[in-house]
Amino acid sequence: METRVRSIDVALAAVVAAALVAAMVFGPEGDADARSFDALAGVLAVAAGGVLAFHRRAPMVMLAVTTSALALYGLRQYPEGPVSLTVALTVVGAIFAVSMARGPGKAWVPAAVSTAVLFATAFHDSTTLFPALFASWAAGAVLLGGSVLGRRAERTALEERARRLAETREEEARRRVAEERVRIARDLHDSVAHTLASISVQAGVGAHVLDERPENARDALLAIKHTSRDALAELRATLGMLRSDDPAPREPAAGLDRLPSLIERSRATGLPVDLVIEGEPRPRPPAVDTAAFRIVQESLTNVIRHAGPARATVAVRHGDDRLEIEVTDNGRGAVDGNGTAARSSGGHGLAGMRERVALLGGELDAGPRPSGGYRVRARLPL
Repeated sequence: METRVRSIDVALAAVVAAALVAAMVFGPEGDADARSFDALAGVLAVAAGGVLAFHRRAPMVMLAVTTSALALYGLRQYPEGPVSLTVALTVVGAIFAVSMARGPGKAWVPAAVSTAVLFATAFHDSTTLFPALFASWAAGAVLLGGSVLGRRAERTALEERARRLAETREEEARRRVAEERVRIARDLHDSVAHTLASISVQAGVGAHVLDERPENARDALLAIKHTSRDALAELRATLGMLRSDDPAPREPAAGLDRLPSLIERSRATGLPVDLVIEGEPRPRPPAVDTAAFRIVQESLTNVIRHAGPARATVAVRHGDDRLEIEVTDNGRGAVDGNGTAARSSGGHGLAGMRERVALLGGELDAGPRPSGGYRVRARLPL
């Protein structure tokens, strides 16, 4: 692109220089008192036209050369006419190029100096009309250059703003995709982990009582059937959402309205669970509703996995400006080398709960209770 622009500039300069030389050779004869064209006149014409090739890279050089050429042309008293007019126009073009390159504020001084030099040399014996026209052309060239420069700067700023906006959109899209992936992975972890933990316990119970109490083994198998069916339905819904071209909902359908069925599935594994509801239920944002359900689900999963023989209590407290979820158990939990109850946090369950609560601006406390067992308490702002 740059090479093409330079070629155009060189071609334009060659055409102007050739036109000036042709005007000298084939143009009408001037006044009898005027000096006839000679080799120096040809050099001045070629210089005034050829310097146009540098109007982008060296506008000040172009202005100096064209001003000098026209000044010498006037001092030598060559015939006025098309040649002097064309050279004068190249001076005006040079002033415009300087204004474009340096801005109108810095172009007034070289424009004034060039005009003063030409008034003292090329226009010293001209009528007042042409010098006045040249002065107005020079001033107009400065103003026009500033206007074009401002429009270019405005267009460049708009293009830069559009580019940044496009980059911001792409970054926002990537961020949303990453957040959606994390959300789906977190939901799948909570759902699958709870289901597999329940199935594992139920399968163990069924294997243990298969010979002595076949009826209890049958109940365990039925519980496994129902639990796996519900888990497959949720998994199918999630995969269907991923495969669909329709915009996916920002939050899954799971909420506290599914809490009774979750507790029933936990009871089916042999874990006694009590449900306590305090306060008057209030409308909840979907994100808060989902986070509350998943926190209860993951907490009960941890009780099934780590607490051993235990009893759990799920408390849901509705407040005016927040929702509090508390899951406690009286089990032993995981036991470290000192015999101290310490629920494992090496997996993704507790970390996922903390992430959910942090995204909503809430608080999460999780740890062993002084009286034994474990407690998870989350406060979610409404």
